[in-house]
Amino acid sequence: MRRKPCYFKKWDLVIYFFIFSILFSLFCYAQNLNNTKGNKAEVYVDNKLRYVFDLEENKKEYFVDTNLGGVNIEINKMKIRVTTSNSPLKICVKQGWISNSGDTIVGIPDRLLIKVVGDTDDSEVDTIIK
Repeated sequence: MRRKPCYFKKWDLVIYFFIFSILFSLFCYAQNLNNTKGNKAEVYVDNKLRYVFDLEENKKEYFVDTNLGGVNIEINKMKIRVTTSNSPLKICVKQGWISNSGDTIVGIPDRLLIKVVGDTDDSEVDTIIK
């Protein structure tokens, strides 16, 4: 009688489970690492800072003049997005809402960059070197 081939041993499965749990915990940590909410949005046109908007809970709409005629920006519930644009592909409109610090919306034909920034809290100690 022939034995069935055994591809895994008992300790192999334990090692695989251990490696999988470490990778899963690192993935979860990386997802939560940079999710700090921003409180201001900087709008650059032609690589120059034109506007700084406070992200607010109330709905507000603004018009930003660009090379192609301008874009409409909406701020609502601490998020920002581009609602309309005159660019041919409207990629900046398709990027949707952004709210986390470091998120950006880029409109290449408009030469538009919207970046969410947050206040840095200097009271926390990052590292101590002796």
